[in-house]
Amino acid sequence: MLPASRLRFLYLPARALRLRPPHGGRSPARAEQSLVTQRTVGLIGLGLAGNAIARRLIAQGYHVSGYDLSASACAAAEAVGVTLAADAATLAREQPVLLLSLPDSDVVRRLLWDDGLAAALPPGALVLDTTTGRPQDAADNAGRLAERHARFVDVTLSGSSEDIAAGRATAMVGDRAEAADYASLVSALAPRAFYLGTPGAGCLCKLVINHIMGLNRAALAEGLAFGMAAGMDGEPLLAVIRDSAAHSRVADMKGERMVRGDYAPASKISQHAKDVRLILEAAQEAGLRLPLEEVHASLLAHAIELGLGEMDNAAIIEACRAGP
Repeated sequence: MLPASRLRFLYLPARALRLRPPHGGRSPARAEQSLVTQRTVGLIGLGLAGNAIARRLIAQGYHVSGYDLSASACAAAEAVGVTLAADAATLAREQPVLLLSLPDSDVVRRLLWDDGLAAALPPGALVLDTTTGRPQDAADNAGRLAERHARFVDVTLSGSSEDIAAGRATAMVGDRAEAADYASLVSALAPRAFYLGTPGAGCLCKLVINHIMGLNRAALAEGLAFGMAAGMDGEPLLAVIRDSAAHSRVADMKGERMVRGDYAPASKISQHAKDVRLILEAAQEAGLRLPLEEVHASLLAHAIELGLGEMDNAAIIEACRAGP
C-alpha cells in the first residue's frame, strides 16, 4: 500500500480507472499566463457547497464573482462578499478561472454544451469542477474543452459545507501534479490535495469516499438508534463510541447532531441519495455488486419518503427509528 505522501503524485492510467481517454486524445492548451498568481475566480453554483467555497476563498484573499439560478442563493452569496454576475456566460467571458459547484454532472454537461457556457470560454480558460458526478462525464468534458483550447479539471471535495468553509476539506484532482499551475488555488480551498493523474479520477475517488462515509454514517445512526431505543442515554452512549474501537470521523461530525436532533443542513440526504445512485451505477459498470450500498439506497429512499430529504445527513437516524 502506498503512503499518502506518494499517493499525492500517483498517476493512474485511464484503463485502470475504466475511463475512456478524453475525446480526441488531444492535450489541453495551456494559458499563456501562469495561474499560480491568480487571485480572482468565477463561481457558478452558490448553494450550500458553493457558498462555502466562496467563503473559504474570500477568507484566503480571493475575489469571487458568482452566479446561480436561485435568487435566494445569490442573495446569500452576496451577503458573504461575492460579486454577482448577470449570467453564467458573462462570468465565463470575464473570468479566466471558473469554478463549478453544481448538483450533478448532468447539470454540468447541459450548462457547458446546451446552454452555451463552453462557447463563452476564452482560449486558455480553466474550469475546475467540484461537482460530484460521473467520472466519464468529467473525462469527456476535459477532452471536448481541450479541442476549444480550454481546460476542464475535476476537483472534487470531501467534506460538508461546514468543513469546506473552515478549510477542513480534502481535494481529489483529476490531473497530474506537475501540470497543476492552479495548485495554489486548490490549496487555498482545501489544504490537503491529491493529484490522481487522469480526468475523472477525482470524481471516481469522491464516489469511493462517499460510499465508505455514507455506510459509516448509516451504521452510526443505526447503532445510536438501537442503544437509545433499548434505554441508553444518547450523550454517554456517543461518548463511549467516540472512545472505543467504533470511533470514526463520522461520529465526531454527525454523532452529536443525531443525538440532539440537529438537522440543519450542512449536507442533504437528497444529495447523498443522488451520490449513491452514481456509486451503484459506477460499480455496475465496473462489474461489481455493492450489497451494503443497495441496502443503504433503500434506507435513503425511506428517509426521503418521510420528508427528510432536505435535512442534514444526520437525519438518517430518523429513518432508522421509523422502521419499514
